[in-house]
Order: sequence, then structure tokens, then C-alpha cells
Amino acid sequence: MNKLIVLQLLFLLSINCLIFEVKGMQSDFTEQSKKIVLIAGPKSHGPQSHEYIKSVRLIKTMLDKSNVERVTSEIHLNGWPEEPSTLDNADLILFITDGRDGHLFSDVPFMTSDRMKIMQKQMDRGCGISLIHFSTFASDHFGKKILEWGGGYFDWQDDLGERNWFSAIKTMESKLVFQNPNHPIVSGLEPFVLKDEYYYNIRFQEGDDRVQLIAEVPELEGRKGSGNTVAWALERKDGGRGFSTTMGHFFSNWENDNFRKMLLNGIVWASGAEVPQKGVEAKFFNDQEVSLHLFQKSRKALLLTGNHHPAHPWQQTSLQVKSIIEENTGFYVDISTNIEDLSQYDLEDYDALILNYANWEDPKTLSDGSKKSFVNYLKEGGGLIVLHFANGAFHFSLPNAGASDWPEYRNIVSRVWDHHSDSGHDKYGEFSVKVSSHKHPITSGVEDFLTFDELYFNQKGDRSIEPLLTAKSNITGKKEPLAWVYNYGKGKVFQTLLGHDAKSFSAKQFQMVLSNAINWVAKDNED
Repeated sequence: MNKLIVLQLLFLLSINCLIFEVKGMQSDFTEQSKKIVLIAGPKSHGPQSHEYIKSVRLIKTMLDKSNVERVTSEIHLNGWPEEPSTLDNADLILFITDGRDGHLFSDVPFMTSDRMKIMQKQMDRGCGISLIHFSTFASDHFGKKILEWGGGYFDWQDDLGERNWFSAIKTMESKLVFQNPNHPIVSGLEPFVLKDEYYYNIRFQEGDDRVQLIAEVPELEGRKGSGNTVAWALERKDGGRGFSTTMGHFFSNWENDNFRKMLLNGIVWASGAEVPQKGVEAKFFNDQEVSLHLFQKSRKALLLTGNHHPAHPWQQTSLQVKSIIEENTGFYVDISTNIEDLSQYDLEDYDALILNYANWEDPKTLSDGSKKSFVNYLKEGGGLIVLHFANGAFHFSLPNAGASDWPEYRNIVSRVWDHHSDSGHDKYGEFSVKVSSHKHPITSGVEDFLTFDELYFNQKGDRSIEPLLTAKSNITGKKEPLAWVYNYGKGKVFQTLLGHDAKSFSAKQFQMVLSNAINWVAKDNED
């Protein structure tokens, strides 16, 4: 064999070795990279407590900006991913949701026969699980699996659906101490004082040496042994890990450096990633900082919908409004399908509210807490957009829903549909919308446009209005007002009678009106 051939073979061999080494490095990187799925349930408690959505958004932001490498995370709302297949390559599935308490509330969302099978599939391949606060609640029926997967649960003992608790609850300010100070979850931590709603006397499996107790509150005076434990970890034989804590009631606790580090350490460890020697370092981010990081938006609006006249496809129109505003403004839009979120959410996080709601044939009135929260938000400068038949909500004339009557709503919404009067609309179809004033910021640069909609007429209200948009009704023969603005306390309100269905939002000029309107009504806007 001549020297040239030998050199060529050696060169090819060295290239192959290099390729193999690079592929090996890529394989190692893939193996070390961990995926965390963060799942939040719907709100059911007032603002600043059980902040499931805010918590997962904050956790992702903190992880993304922490000193931990090769960890990715994704967020899913409403208690379960729309595409459960995303769980198939997760290294950790975290739940922060409601749990069942006897006949109160609902099971943690994965506790159904179908979803438990999906979770079993993930656990069998070595995926981790993390349950935060109320998510630790389980009936004995599901609790057996939770013991296997995560080590412990809050046992409310579901005999006859009554509160026959094995576990217990206390809200107090107390010192936490660490039962396993050498565990990676305790890295960089010192005992600290925290006010929380502590769940204790957790159900653990007797003699389960897989469970490692992490933190306890001696002042709880729980059962001997593990009764004071409020955070624990588990390592399964399949390689999966668990980290759970009964803490997490107050959202403000995320501002506590030690609380934040302990939970982030636990989440990172349960994913199989390496916890830094001094623990996970991540600052607390306020809501605006979280929004900027996740959505590249500096402002937020809350759109309330989910209950409407059957002819109004709120599912489509709400998503369309969200899309229009997000594409054309600096706003991110959250959508709530529970009107009581007016008191469950912290409205101070939002620069504006959007109503796409009308309780047609639903007599349930808005709770006093939600009424107060809504009114206070507006009077203190929060903005509001009222769309189409949202002006018909909480009115004494609603068919089968007169019991929901709320007189103050007629002050918040200046023109309302009165079924006992001559309120009505032209037949759905195409008509021309005229801009009445080009001087206002909402209609500046907007031209007359054609739309497909219901042209409302004879809406009732005593407040004097100056229309921004009008159209001539075929029934009344009059130029009917279709949009206007006014103040409620310090708050700015934009009301439009347009917006029947998805096609009604397709006109570019109307989209411009909506985009200008959210900017105009927004909190702290001085225009």
C-alpha cells in the first residue's frame, strides 16, 4: 500500500472519529437538556392567593433567567395541555391547581381515568412530578398513585364526601427548618420565617425509604414523625423524581429569597437537572417584567367572556379581538371565561378590561365581591371596552335572567339593551359605517367602512353621548350611534354596538378602531 493511500485512510479515519465525537457531544447535550411542563389550573380564590397562572408564568421567567443551564419550560393553562402529546418528552410535569376537598372544588385536573393513564405512561418512562399547594390534595382513590409517583398527598378522606381530614391546615407565620440539610434542594438555603397557609399531617406511605423530607414547620405541632413536613422529595426506581410542597398560598411569598430558591431548587432537581452548588439564583420579576419576557408586551388586558346569547359566537369573536389587539398594539390579552374572575384575578395587573359577555337566560347575579372589584378598578383609572351585546348583561329585562339585575351596570355601560322597550337591530347584513369625528384619537385616520353586523338601535341610557361611529338603520330611518366614549370615575370607557360575529371584526378600519380604543382607555393614559 503506497504512502498516499495510507494518508488518505488516516485522514478519513480521523474525520470519522471527529464526526463520532461531535455526535456524541450532541447526544450528551440532548440527554442533559431537561424539559419542564408547567400546568396551571383556573382561579378559584381571590387575588394574591392561589395565583396559578401568575405563578407558572413567573416560574418560567425565573428559570429562563436563572443560573441553571439546559433547562427549558413551557406553560399550559386550564389544568391540562390542549395537546397531551407534549408530555411525552417532558422530564418534569408540575401542577399548580385546585384539588378536591370533600364535596368542595374539583380534583386536580389530571385525576380522571383517561388522564391518569396518560400520567402513568409518563411516570413509567421516568418522568418527574411536582405538586404545589392545593394540587397536593387527593382522595384515597387517587392517593395510592400519588404515593407511588410523588411520595405524599393531603388526605381529606372522602368518606361520604364530608370533611373527615387525616391532614390539616393552619395559616401562620412560622420558621421553616430543613430535615435533610445535605439534599440538593436545600442548596444555598438557610432556615427562614414565612407566613403561609400550611398543609400538614401529610399522608406518606409507611416505611417508604424513597421519600426524603425536605422542610418542616415545628410550630404546626403535627403528628409525630413526618406530621410537620411541608415539602418533600422522592426518587423512584424508574429514575423519575418527585418534589412537592404544601406551601404556595400567597403569591407575595415568591418575593422571599429563600422560598423562591427552595421551590426552584426542587423543580430543577425533580426534572433531573443539576442544582447549582449555591442553589438556583433568580430574582423576583413583577408582572410587567414577566409579560415583557414571555410575550414581548409591556401592557395587558383581560377579556371577559364565556356566557352569551346563543347567536353570538363568543369563542370566535374573543379570539379575534385578542388577535387584533396583540397584532396592532403593545398589549397582551388574557381571556377569562368566568365572569367571577373580576374578583379572583388581581385587576391591578391589567391596564384595561374588555367585556364580550351577556348572561342571556342566566339569572345568576354577579357576586358582591366582583361588583366591588369591577367598580373600584374603573373608578381608580382602569380602562374598559364594551362590545356589542355586552350592554345587555345584568338587566332586569333579560328573558329568564331578570334576577341578575345590577342597577350600577347602567352607569358603567351608558347605553343598554332593554327588552321591555323598543331596543332592536336591523337584520344582520352589510351596511356602511360613518366616522362622525376624526378629531378623537380612536377615530383619527379611520375612514368610513363597510361591515357585516347587526345594526343596534334604540339602546337606552340617560347619559349624553357624542358618537364616534354611526350608521343609518333601515328600520328607524335614523342615523344610529354605534361607538362613543365617556368616563366612569377616573376610568375611561369605549363602548361600541358593533361585533356580532367573526365577520363583523374583519373590516380593517374597525380593527384600527379597536386598536386605538385599547390604547385610549388604558390605565394611566393621559390623552
